[in-house]
Amino acid sequence: MTAATSTPRLDVRDLRKAYPGTGSVLDGVSLEARPGEFVSVIGPSGSGKSTLFNIVAGLEAPDGGEVRVDGALATGRIEDCAYMPQQDLLFPWRTILDNTTLGLEVQGVPRGEARARAAALFPRFGLAGFEAAYPHALSGGMRQRAALLRTVVQGRPIALLDEPFGALDALTRLEMQTWLAEVQAEFGWTVVLVTHDVREAVLLSDRIYVMTPRPASVRATVEVTLPRPRTPAALGEPAFIEAERRVLAALQLGPALTAAEAGR
Repeated sequence: MTAATSTPRLDVRDLRKAYPGTGSVLDGVSLEARPGEFVSVIGPSGSGKSTLFNIVAGLEAPDGGEVRVDGALATGRIEDCAYMPQQDLLFPWRTILDNTTLGLEVQGVPRGEARARAAALFPRFGLAGFEAAYPHALSGGMRQRAALLRTVVQGRPIALLDEPFGALDALTRLEMQTWLAEVQAEFGWTVVLVTHDVREAVLLSDRIYVMTPRPASVRATVEVTLPRPRTPAALGEPAFIEAERRVLAALQLGPALTAAEAGR
């Protein structure tokens, strides 16, 4: 885990957003991620998590509040975050290598340099030998690895992952969660994950923000004290079970949190 005294890499302050006809979506959401931290956001469906990501990524403007990156105002900037959506969105007519270079090419990186930067990561992402393959030839887990590679190779300070493993079967999802925990710790990425999976959030995160239903605010913040990266063996640890209990309670799926627990 990172030092508690470090300046937040991402600092989201009192974000508010409403849409005509649907009303308020975000009602004062604040959260932070420090350099190298893995932070998760969890909440009911429709609570505004994707809207939150769109604002943090600079794709939408908030009605109030601000986003800061490394202390500097970043509201509306698109160059600070690499965003991996729920679907892998690999283009079927491009090879896997050329799919992974797409973000770099959009940034104006020359094609040869982009291919070299992406290809260097293929072994660690379990994709060596598939550079010339097309997406239809890959398993679901491999496609998600390719999509994540496309995200992080851009070299941006923050990676936003929107339910990247939601469409995978349970065994593949656990394998991918374990692998992501390893490579995130190895590379020191700052990651913010949106998920509906309580166990996934606890397995991967330093800290979990639990959202209320729309209009969303942060109901509770749950710190996970187990050392990272975690393996499936951590699932039975008392600290893991207690973190799960607190998240479920904040989601109102278990015994209620005390006021002290909700504030931690």
